[in-house]
Amino acid sequence: MITIASHLENLAFMPHFPLHLNSLFLFGTILLLGLIGGEVIKYGRYFPSIIGFIAIGYLAGPGGLDIANKTVLANTRIFVDISLSLILFELGRNLSFAWLRNDRGLLATSITESLLTLLSVFSVLYFVFDLAWTSSLIAAIIAIATSPAIVMMVANDLRAEGPVTRRALILTSLNNLIALTLFILVLPLTEKIPPTAFTFILYSGYRLLGSILLGLLVFLATVQIGKLIGKEKESQFVLIVGSVVLTIGCAYMLKLPSMMSLFILGMAVRNFDYKHILMELDFGWLARLFFILLFVVTGVQLNLKGLWEASLAVGLFLLVRLVAKTVGICLFAKSNRMTQKQTIALSLALFPMAGVALGMSNILSDFNPEFSQRTLEIVSAVIAILNIIGPIFTQIAFVVTGEALATVKQGGIE
Repeated sequence: MITIASHLENLAFMPHFPLHLNSLFLFGTILLLGLIGGEVIKYGRYFPSIIGFIAIGYLAGPGGLDIANKTVLANTRIFVDISLSLILFELGRNLSFAWLRNDRGLLATSITESLLTLLSVFSVLYFVFDLAWTSSLIAAIIAIATSPAIVMMVANDLRAEGPVTRRALILTSLNNLIALTLFILVLPLTEKIPPTAFTFILYSGYRLLGSILLGLLVFLATVQIGKLIGKEKESQFVLIVGSVVLTIGCAYMLKLPSMMSLFILGMAVRNFDYKHILMELDFGWLARLFFILLFVVTGVQLNLKGLWEASLAVGLFLLVRLVAKTVGICLFAKSNRMTQKQTIALSLALFPMAGVALGMSNILSDFNPEFSQRTLEIVSAVIAILNIIGPIFTQIAFVVTGEALATVKQGGIE
């Protein structure tokens, strides 16, 4: 006799048991748990919500319960790319040429702290740990970058305003621009077969100049469409989001680094829209959604393997990076009109290293999967640690300088 259960299972429109948990279900579950984790973690003093997002992601990933497998991550790659793209667009919008003209010490500060970071990290990896010079150089370039997502989200959560907050955002923009530029230029050196001088110049030049040109062309098109639709908030919101997604698509087709193109697009919107055709939009809830998504997936991808296998290299990497950035900022503290407390706080605010650094590491892995595994393990471990402690340092920096308009106390942020 055919039972009712077996009969129902034969129907195409009925679910089959045991149920198969698809990628969208798993990803949606992890995202919601990440949101809850972010709210719960804020009840601890000086723990920003980012820690909760990352912690939930890590528990769901290979390092924890292994719920989020490679299939889940592959299916959500486009959302992560859009998240990082919006962050880089916002990062570009934070780079105000007017601020740089009025506070001339900022550009010198950024160049100095970036150069000191590059030389310090390179020296440690090359001379102390005997890594190849190309591996040491790539790792040192990645070390220049500060996490824009962490700095912007912590500042937003705390409603931070003031000289340290503003300088942290601008310096984050500048050192990520420097890191991206150097990374694009030296990436061909990581090929298995070293390129000729002509090939190196051609490839690096195409990717750098092409990505800058793409960002500027999309900006010009965005302005023209802005003239057509007028200053209607909803339409301009769609315009900006559409321009960001278009830039990603064009960069993929032309094999250009989308991160640089999006940064240039944001920078052009901030500085070259002389007639103010484009409105100053606050992405608000949409930005927060993508921030949460990015940090949850970052948590899933955290790799602590290199931490245990190269703990000394990781520790020295972190130490010299922090010292280099601090020295670079201290050298220009007087010209930037900052107190000693503000100078130290600014150094702490620039300590995180996450999204852009992780993006460069992924590009490196895709470009040459056989590139120095030891280097990638060290960089991955550093990113993992700074994903955890970086947000705490940044939050402390904004709180101790009195720039956090929200109150941080036991029980959360008010």
